[in-house]
Amino acid sequence: MSEQGVGTSMAAPEATRHARVAWLVASLLVLGFAGALVSLVTANRDGTIFDLHGWRDGTLGHEIDRAIDVPYAQSLHDWEAALRYRLFGDLGPQVVEGCPGWLFYHDGLQPAGESSQTSGDTLSEAHIATLKTYADTLRSAGIKLVVLTVPDKARVETAQLCGLQQAPIMTQRLMRWQLALDEAGVTHVDALPALQQTEPTFWRTDVHWNARGAQAVAQVLGQAVLPLLGTRGTTQFTHAQSAVAPRAGDLLKLAGLDTMPDAWRPAPDMDAAETLTPVVSGGLLDDGPPTEILLVGSSFSRRSAFAERLGEQLGREVWNESLDDGQFDRAMQAMLAKRAAWPSSLKVVIWEMSEDALSTPNTTTGQTAVWTPAQKN
Repeated sequence: MSEQGVGTSMAAPEATRHARVAWLVASLLVLGFAGALVSLVTANRDGTIFDLHGWRDGTLGHEIDRAIDVPYAQSLHDWEAALRYRLFGDLGPQVVEGCPGWLFYHDGLQPAGESSQTSGDTLSEAHIATLKTYADTLRSAGIKLVVLTVPDKARVETAQLCGLQQAPIMTQRLMRWQLALDEAGVTHVDALPALQQTEPTFWRTDVHWNARGAQAVAQVLGQAVLPLLGTRGTTQFTHAQSAVAPRAGDLLKLAGLDTMPDAWRPAPDMDAAETLTPVVSGGLLDDGPPTEILLVGSSFSRRSAFAERLGEQLGREVWNESLDDGQFDRAMQAMLAKRAAWPSSLKVVIWEMSEDALSTPNTTTGQTAVWTPAQKN
């Protein structure tokens, strides 16, 4: 018998054993799922009517989790999400699919809890009032403010929407915000053209930009910031890249599909993660270059080495204090509370936010921190 024939004959029983185990696990999952449904229907402890439609929006899955407390409860929940996607194309309340494989965040299309039209937009007015306070506060300290509003994935990757649409209120708020920045005399960057020119600039299964998008925005932002600094710095950055590997984006995680087999979910992105590292010159005890740029933003500023890419454009390291779930101004508020510790060399504060943050409340609570020049160290 040939070597190939031996390998094939040995592989066949192995494949059969794997198939039997898979069918056994699947049978146990189905039985457990059916038992949970029976338990929910028969118990009916709170007197409410059992609603099978809850399976479509994911609420039934959470009820099942509470109804059974077994080691495989999480697996049942994951498979329930996979079945909803495979049978109905449903990804839960937070995620929607445009063109095949392209996922979008629901709040980037329609503000949570709002209709598509809003009269008398008090939320925008609150954001604009906060902007003016921040601009005046930093201006009085001799520090320039630059605002970067990251356009939503749905506004950039329009060719991948396949029928999805952003609510008009999203565009209205973005335009009102950009007008307010002009009126306040605040330097701001329109990243939309740069992102559209180099598509795709967002991950298919994530709300964030990929390396291409981060690089494009870093370049256009660097062009706006550099004149405020005077000259380009001398700091160099090295680049290192990892091997290509699957990358399950945060939208797959929100849909509960990040650990599922590819046949039961949209395929994950493929990524070769890139790391940028500043080259430090001099000895260990030598003082480094002065800190001139503070970046306070959202998770966008923490993805795809954005801060490092910006630093490379400016020839300087960027002091990055951005926060995941930064919303409208969480990072700005947090850093203003620590303003007494800011270095005297600071020249520019870059405030980054995502477009959908314009539809969330700011974190200012009654009193906004005011910083006089005398407080600057």
